[in-house]
Amino acid sequence: MQIFKRSLITSILVVLCLISAQRVHAELIASNDRANFSYLSPLRNGLSAITLVWPIDPPTQSRATALLAGLSSVMIGGTTSRSAYEVDTFRRTKGFQHKLSIDGRNLLLTISAPPQVFPEALEYLEELLLKSEYSKGWYEREFEKFSLRNSSKTGRPSDVINEIFHFLSFGSDDVANDGSEGDIRFGQPSQVILRGGDEDVQRRVAQLLMKLPTKKWGFRLTDWASALTGAEEQSSALPSGTIHFADPDSTEMLILLVKAEEFEDEVAQIGANLLVDYIGDNSGSEMFRIIRQEMRAAYEPRSNFIVLGKNKAIISLSATVEAKKWPEIYGTMKAIYENTRAGKVDLSGLKVQHDRLNNTYVSQFFTSPVWGVKHYLHEYPDGAEGTINLPLFMALENALLNKIVASSEEYLPPLDDFLLILIGGGDSPSEKLKSKGYCALPKNTSLSFCLDALSQVSN
Repeated sequence: MQIFKRSLITSILVVLCLISAQRVHAELIASNDRANFSYLSPLRNGLSAITLVWPIDPPTQSRATALLAGLSSVMIGGTTSRSAYEVDTFRRTKGFQHKLSIDGRNLLLTISAPPQVFPEALEYLEELLLKSEYSKGWYEREFEKFSLRNSSKTGRPSDVINEIFHFLSFGSDDVANDGSEGDIRFGQPSQVILRGGDEDVQRRVAQLLMKLPTKKWGFRLTDWASALTGAEEQSSALPSGTIHFADPDSTEMLILLVKAEEFEDEVAQIGANLLVDYIGDNSGSEMFRIIRQEMRAAYEPRSNFIVLGKNKAIISLSATVEAKKWPEIYGTMKAIYENTRAGKVDLSGLKVQHDRLNNTYVSQFFTSPVWGVKHYLHEYPDGAEGTINLPLFMALENALLNKIVASSEEYLPPLDDFLLILIGGGDSPSEKLKSKGYCALPKNTSLSFCLDALSQVSN
């Protein structure tokens, strides 16, 4: 069935590429309808901001990279009346900043500027979106910049997590070329979120949206293909087992345990987040105290809790250690996790983590427009009407630490459910580790090769 789906999607995308080769004008990325508009609490860092959201269609990694590169080219590559140098000069002199990001299957463009120049920044954004000059050179450079890094080459935990994130968002990529050739224009977004500004700013935003074109048709072949094959459903599962990239020339081994988890509610998510932070988020954590300070075995052992969507997150534990000692350190990481899951938690240490996380949420929401918008989109993927509530924030504020410790086994998944990723030198994993599923990652190959293979075994 999987082979049939992949063959069908490939055939459909080939047809789309042939159709797009006949286009005279640039490809338009736009919603069929006018954008949903939302207004969030103003920022407290002296800036106003606006975020435009476009769906990534079709939802593949190559398409996401192409849209990121295309939008980046629009923002920095110049317009019909301003050179790329003049665009850069305007940004620097006016305090105009832009940031591109992906959240799930959405592409986000956020611009920010001081309130006194924000109306001018909106006019500038309009010029960039409507009068950009396409440059194949700009596009190719940006495409390379946004392409996924092969984590087996870098050995960095962040690159591993990035590959995991994109696998969960888009699955594996069968088609390398999405057919856009980089000549992309961006029209009506699906959502617009404004932070700050008066009535005049809101009026200017409305005027900008009226000028952005919408799609001229309501039916898309890719919609039909997604509905037929089930590609529209976003995966939130990772296989268990072990992925091993053996590098005999390396003196280090990256150990990374990772799990994509869905929680019953916001209370469970916050409980898991705090327990994961207690395990290894900072210098006061158990992994730092034991693996770095007592064992002196790793420079930066840590855990990560990365929110993917409403009640969804990636949990990971990682450490880069001396190759010959990796089995010992792996055993220590397991013991720290299992002790925490069993409720062996120092309440004073957990309180420190709660205070840190609470401060982070408040600080990020009121200073980082991208961070705030992502949490808003997780709660309101189709836009909001009326009062906007973010229950995750309330769950964090009202978290009861004694209850979290008592429910630690419920909040943290069993360690056997995690995927173990090993990159570097040292002994091969034991037969016991291989028994839960094993994939030897070939050289110069993305993690999706093994993620696909282990997923087939799990199914």
